[in-house]
Amino acid sequence: MTDKNNMTEQTTTLAGRGSRVGAVLIDSIILIPLLIGIAMVTGFWDHLISSAANGIPLSLNANLIAFLVGQSLFLLLNGVFLANHGQTIGKRIMKVQIVDMEGKQVGFLKLYSLRYLAFSLITQIPVAGGLLALVNVLFIFGKPRRCLHDFLTGTQVVVHG
Repeated sequence: MTDKNNMTEQTTTLAGRGSRVGAVLIDSIILIPLLIGIAMVTGFWDHLISSAANGIPLSLNANLIAFLVGQSLFLLLNGVFLANHGQTIGKRIMKVQIVDMEGKQVGFLKLYSLRYLAFSLITQIPVAGGLLALVNVLFIFGKPRRCLHDFLTGTQVVVHG
């Protein structure tokens, strides 16, 4: 019993802030160019640039399409890693993973719906969404090294050996 507890303690070493930021940067470096490429191929990029240049906000329909394409691409890239290992590509490269507070793997539906989808939806709210996104990230500087999405989901990011 003691050996099992010691093993759990070893696998639940909190990930450093740098490795968490590194994982997000890697995920972004992969995802953003792909999204821009899709937008360019579909003509959405020209619409986006034209709207921004003229100070016209995107329609609800255009925002919804962009959101759905972004979430779909995120799932295509990371869904298997999240379901099987609690990792995105960036987390896998940085050797960290998302686990529950006992160090166990979190179910895919809970992980995606609360940790990723819920916060992505909230950030779509003008002004308040951006502020919440900032507060979410700033929580990483607290002693538990958990963002708001970690508290919502009951997760933590740990070193994965």
